[in-house]
Amino acid sequence: MSERGLRVVVLGGGVIGLTSALVLARNGYKVHLVARDMPGDKDSQGFASPWAGANWCPFGKVHRICEWEKETFSGAQGELDTFTVPIAVLTVIATFQYTRLPQSECPPNSVGVKFDTLSINSPVYILWLKSLLEELGVTFERRQIASLDAAFACFGGVGCVVNATGLGAKSLIGVLDQNVQPIRGQTVLIKSATTQCWMDFHDDKAPAYIIPRPGGEAICGGCFEVDDYNTQVDFGLAENILQRCLALDPSISTDGTIAGIEILK
Repeated sequence: MSERGLRVVVLGGGVIGLTSALVLARNGYKVHLVARDMPGDKDSQGFASPWAGANWCPFGKVHRICEWEKETFSGAQGELDTFTVPIAVLTVIATFQYTRLPQSECPPNSVGVKFDTLSINSPVYILWLKSLLEELGVTFERRQIASLDAAFACFGGVGCVVNATGLGAKSLIGVLDQNVQPIRGQTVLIKSATTQCWMDFHDDKAPAYIIPRPGGEAICGGCFEVDDYNTQVDFGLAENILQRCLALDPSISTDGTIAGIEILK
Protein backbone atom coordinates (compact mmCIF):
# COMPACT_ATOMS: atom_id res chain seq x y z
CA MET A 1 0.00 0.00 0.00
CA SER A 2 1.38 3.40 -0.96
CA GLU A 3 1.64 6.11 1.65
CA ARG A 4 -1.04 8.12 -0.17
CA GLY A 5 -3.45 5.15 0.09
CA LEU A 6 -2.78 4.70 3.79
CA ARG A 7 -5.86 4.21 5.94
CA VAL A 8 -6.06 6.67 8.82
CA VAL A 9 -8.30 6.89 11.86
CA VAL A 10 -8.94 10.32 13.35
CA LEU A 11 -10.10 10.35 16.96
CA GLY A 12 -12.25 13.38 17.77
CA GLY A 13 -15.16 15.16 16.07
CA GLY A 14 -14.36 18.76 16.99
CA VAL A 15 -12.80 21.43 14.81
CA ILE A 16 -9.28 19.97 15.12
CA GLY A 17 -10.34 16.41 14.33
CA LEU A 18 -12.50 17.45 11.39
CA THR A 19 -9.80 19.73 9.98
CA SER A 20 -7.17 17.00 10.32
CA ALA A 21 -9.48 14.59 8.49
CA LEU A 22 -10.09 17.16 5.74
CA VAL A 23 -6.39 17.77 5.10
CA LEU A 24 -5.71 14.03 4.97
CA ALA A 25 -8.68 13.25 2.69
CA ARG A 26 -7.74 16.02 0.27
CA ASN A 27 -4.29 14.47 0.02
CA GLY A 28 -5.57 11.04 -0.95
CA TYR A 29 -5.72 9.24 2.39
CA LYS A 30 -8.66 7.00 3.26
CA VAL A 31 -10.03 8.43 6.50
CA HIS A 32 -12.36 7.05 9.17
CA LEU A 33 -13.36 9.48 11.92
CA VAL A 34 -14.36 8.05 15.31
CA ALA A 35 -15.75 10.24 18.08
CA ARG A 36 -18.00 10.25 21.10
CA ASP A 37 -19.40 13.67 20.15
CA MET A 38 -20.26 14.62 16.59
CA PRO A 39 -21.12 17.79 14.65
CA GLY A 40 -24.79 18.44 15.30
CA ASP A 41 -24.54 17.66 19.02
CA LYS A 42 -25.29 21.31 19.76
CA ASP A 43 -26.08 20.82 23.46
CA SER A 44 -23.19 18.48 24.27
CA GLN A 45 -20.80 19.74 26.91
CA GLY A 46 -18.37 16.96 26.08
CA PHE A 47 -16.47 19.13 23.59
CA ALA A 48 -15.92 22.82 23.06
CA SER A 49 -16.72 23.21 19.35
CA PRO A 50 -20.50 23.87 19.65
CA TRP A 51 -19.89 26.65 22.19
CA ALA A 52 -16.76 28.35 20.91
CA GLY A 53 -16.76 32.03 20.02
CA ALA A 54 -14.25 31.02 17.36
CA ASN A 55 -12.65 34.26 16.30
CA TRP A 56 -8.99 34.63 15.43
CA CYS A 57 -7.17 36.45 18.20
CA PRO A 58 -3.47 35.91 18.94
CA PHE A 59 -2.55 34.62 22.40
CA GLY A 60 0.90 33.24 21.69
CA LYS A 61 3.80 34.26 23.90
CA VAL A 62 6.35 31.91 22.35
CA HIS A 63 7.52 31.80 18.74
CA ARG A 64 6.10 28.34 17.93
CA ILE A 65 2.56 29.30 18.98
CA CYS A 66 2.77 32.62 17.16
CA GLU A 67 3.67 30.74 13.98
CA TRP A 68 0.63 28.46 14.43
CA GLU A 69 -1.59 31.52 14.78
CA LYS A 70 -0.20 33.13 11.62
CA GLU A 71 -0.70 29.90 9.67
CA THR A 72 -4.28 29.59 10.93
CA PHE A 73 -5.19 33.07 9.74
CA SER A 74 -3.61 32.49 6.33
CA GLY A 75 -5.30 29.10 6.06
CA ALA A 76 -8.73 30.57 6.68
CA GLN A 77 -8.18 33.19 4.01
CA GLY A 78 -7.03 30.48 1.59
CA GLU A 79 -10.16 28.46 2.34
CA LEU A 80 -12.30 31.40 1.29
CA ASP A 81 -10.28 31.93 -1.90
CA THR A 82 -10.53 28.26 -2.90
CA PHE A 83 -13.97 27.11 -1.77
CA THR A 84 -17.45 28.57 -1.50
CA VAL A 85 -17.95 29.07 2.22
CA PRO A 86 -21.49 30.01 3.33
CA ILE A 87 -21.57 33.51 4.83
CA ALA A 88 -23.34 32.07 7.89
CA VAL A 89 -20.20 30.03 8.56
CA LEU A 90 -17.19 32.30 8.16
CA THR A 91 -16.61 36.01 7.78
CA VAL A 92 -13.11 37.22 6.94
CA ILE A 93 -11.85 40.78 6.70
CA ALA A 94 -9.75 40.76 3.55
CA THR A 95 -7.39 43.60 4.51
CA PHE A 96 -5.55 43.06 7.77
CA GLN A 97 -5.33 46.29 9.77
CA TYR A 98 -3.49 46.59 13.09
CA THR A 99 -3.41 49.75 15.24
CA ARG A 100 -2.24 50.37 18.78
CA LEU A 101 -4.83 52.24 20.85
CA PRO A 102 -3.90 55.46 22.66
CA GLN A 103 -3.51 55.11 26.41
CA SER A 104 -6.60 57.29 26.94
CA GLU A 105 -8.75 54.49 25.47
CA CYS A 106 -7.29 51.76 27.71
CA PRO A 107 -7.87 50.81 31.36
CA PRO A 108 -5.12 51.93 33.77
CA ASN A 109 -1.82 50.04 33.53
CA SER A 110 -2.79 48.24 30.32
CA VAL A 111 -2.28 48.41 26.58
CA GLY A 112 -4.76 47.91 23.76
CA VAL A 113 -4.77 47.20 20.05
CA LYS A 114 -7.37 47.24 17.29
CA PHE A 115 -7.26 44.92 14.28
CA ASP A 116 -9.41 43.27 11.62
CA THR A 117 -9.95 39.57 12.11
CA LEU A 118 -12.20 36.65 11.20
CA SER A 119 -15.16 35.12 12.99
CA ILE A 120 -16.61 31.62 12.63
CA ASN A 121 -20.08 30.35 13.56
CA SER A 122 -18.59 27.25 15.12
CA PRO A 123 -21.61 24.88 15.35
CA VAL A 124 -22.52 25.67 11.73
CA TYR A 125 -18.87 25.46 10.66
CA ILE A 126 -18.35 21.93 11.98
CA LEU A 127 -21.49 20.74 10.17
CA TRP A 128 -20.11 22.29 6.97
CA LEU A 129 -16.76 20.56 7.51
CA LYS A 130 -18.59 17.25 7.98
CA SER A 131 -20.43 17.76 4.67
CA LEU A 132 -17.10 18.35 2.89
CA LEU A 133 -15.68 15.18 4.43
CA GLU A 134 -18.66 13.09 3.37
CA GLU A 135 -18.21 14.33 -0.22
CA LEU A 136 -14.60 13.11 -0.03
CA GLY A 137 -15.65 9.66 1.17
CA VAL A 138 -14.66 10.04 4.82
CA THR A 139 -16.66 7.69 7.04
CA PHE A 140 -17.92 8.46 10.55
CA GLU A 141 -18.48 6.28 13.60
CA ARG A 142 -19.92 7.39 16.93
CA ARG A 143 -17.94 5.46 19.52
CA GLN A 144 -15.77 6.19 22.53
CA ILE A 145 -12.32 4.68 22.04
CA ALA A 146 -10.54 3.64 25.23
CA SER A 147 -7.05 2.97 23.84
CA LEU A 148 -4.74 3.56 20.89
CA ASP A 149 -4.71 -0.18 20.26
CA ALA A 150 -8.49 -0.10 19.79
CA ALA A 151 -8.09 2.81 17.40
CA PHE A 152 -5.51 0.96 15.30
CA ALA A 153 -7.88 -2.01 15.13
CA CYS A 154 -10.64 0.14 13.57
CA PHE A 155 -11.37 -0.02 9.89
CA GLY A 156 -9.93 -3.55 9.71
CA GLY A 157 -6.51 -2.22 10.71
CA VAL A 158 -4.99 1.17 9.97
CA GLY A 159 -1.50 2.56 9.51
CA CYS A 160 -1.94 5.83 11.37
CA VAL A 161 -4.06 7.27 14.18
CA VAL A 162 -4.52 11.01 14.68
CA ASN A 163 -5.31 11.85 18.29
CA ALA A 164 -7.61 14.90 18.37
CA THR A 165 -9.40 13.94 21.59
CA GLY A 166 -8.43 17.07 23.51
CA LEU A 167 -8.95 16.47 27.20
CA GLY A 168 -9.64 12.82 26.37
CA ALA A 169 -5.88 12.32 25.89
CA LYS A 170 -5.61 12.34 29.68
CA SER A 171 -7.39 8.96 29.92
CA LEU A 172 -6.69 7.45 26.48
CA ILE A 173 -4.68 4.27 27.13
CA GLY A 174 -1.47 4.45 25.18
CA VAL A 175 -1.30 8.22 25.69
CA LEU A 176 -2.34 9.04 29.28
CA ASP A 177 -1.09 12.61 28.95
CA GLN A 178 -1.26 13.99 32.48
CA ASN A 179 -0.16 17.42 31.29
CA VAL A 180 -3.59 17.92 29.72
CA GLN A 181 -5.85 19.97 31.95
CA PRO A 182 -9.41 21.25 31.70
CA ILE A 183 -10.09 24.96 31.49
CA ARG A 184 -13.66 25.83 32.34
CA GLY A 185 -15.20 28.57 30.28
CA GLN A 186 -18.74 29.92 30.49
CA THR A 187 -20.39 32.03 27.83
CA VAL A 188 -23.77 33.51 26.98
CA LEU A 189 -25.12 33.40 23.41
CA ILE A 190 -27.13 36.50 22.53
CA LYS A 191 -28.97 37.92 19.56
CA SER A 192 -27.06 40.95 18.31
CA ALA A 193 -26.25 42.73 15.08
CA THR A 194 -22.88 43.90 16.43
CA THR A 195 -19.93 43.35 14.12
CA GLN A 196 -17.22 44.46 16.54
CA CYS A 197 -15.24 41.97 18.56
CA TRP A 198 -14.20 43.16 22.03
CA MET A 199 -11.53 41.46 24.14
CA ASP A 200 -10.74 42.87 27.60
CA PHE A 201 -8.19 40.91 29.63
CA HIS A 202 -6.82 43.68 31.82
CA ASP A 203 -8.26 41.79 34.84
CA ASP A 204 -7.24 38.12 34.72
CA LYS A 205 -9.96 37.21 37.23
CA ALA A 206 -12.74 38.89 35.29
CA PRO A 207 -12.08 38.76 31.54
CA ALA A 208 -14.74 40.12 29.23
CA TYR A 209 -15.21 39.55 25.53
CA ILE A 210 -17.85 39.83 22.83
CA ILE A 211 -17.36 37.73 19.72
CA PRO A 212 -19.84 38.30 16.87
CA ARG A 213 -20.99 35.23 14.98
CA PRO A 214 -22.02 35.38 11.34
CA GLY A 215 -25.81 35.22 11.28
CA GLY A 216 -26.68 37.94 13.83
CA GLU A 217 -25.49 36.35 17.06
CA ALA A 218 -22.69 37.05 19.51
CA ILE A 219 -20.86 35.12 22.21
CA CYS A 220 -20.39 36.96 25.51
CA GLY A 221 -17.79 35.70 27.93
CA GLY A 222 -16.28 34.72 30.07
CA CYS A 223 -14.09 32.94 32.53
CA PHE A 224 -10.84 30.94 32.44
CA GLU A 225 -10.89 28.44 35.32
CA VAL A 226 -7.99 25.99 35.15
CA ASP A 227 -8.48 22.42 36.45
CA ASP A 228 -12.23 22.90 36.87
CA TYR A 229 -14.32 19.99 35.55
CA ASN A 230 -17.66 21.54 36.54
CA THR A 231 -20.08 21.77 33.58
CA GLN A 232 -23.02 23.24 35.51
CA VAL A 233 -24.22 26.72 34.57
CA ASP A 234 -23.37 29.41 37.11
CA PHE A 235 -26.24 31.89 36.72
CA GLY A 236 -24.56 34.47 38.93
CA LEU A 237 -21.51 34.35 36.67
CA ALA A 238 -23.74 34.61 33.59
CA GLU A 239 -25.24 37.86 34.92
CA ASN A 240 -21.77 39.16 35.74
CA ILE A 241 -20.57 38.33 32.22
CA LEU A 242 -23.45 40.26 30.68
CA GLN A 243 -22.74 43.27 32.92
CA ARG A 244 -19.08 43.31 31.87
CA CYS A 245 -19.96 42.90 28.19
CA LEU A 246 -22.61 45.62 28.37
CA ALA A 247 -19.93 47.98 29.63
CA LEU A 248 -17.78 47.09 26.60
CA ASP A 249 -20.55 47.53 24.02
CA PRO A 250 -23.87 49.08 25.10
CA SER A 251 -25.32 48.35 21.64
CA ILE A 252 -25.93 44.70 22.60
CA SER A 253 -28.90 45.93 24.69
CA THR A 254 -32.03 47.69 23.44
CA ASP A 255 -32.38 49.78 26.61
CA GLY A 256 -28.89 49.87 28.15
CA THR A 257 -29.67 47.19 30.75
CA ILE A 258 -29.29 43.42 30.97
CA ALA A 259 -33.06 43.14 30.55
CA GLY A 260 -32.64 44.63 27.07
CA ILE A 261 -30.27 41.85 25.93
CA GLU A 262 -31.93 39.05 23.95
CA ILE A 263 -30.45 35.85 25.40
CA LEU A 264 -30.51 32.79 23.16
CA LYS A 265 -28.58 30.29 25.31
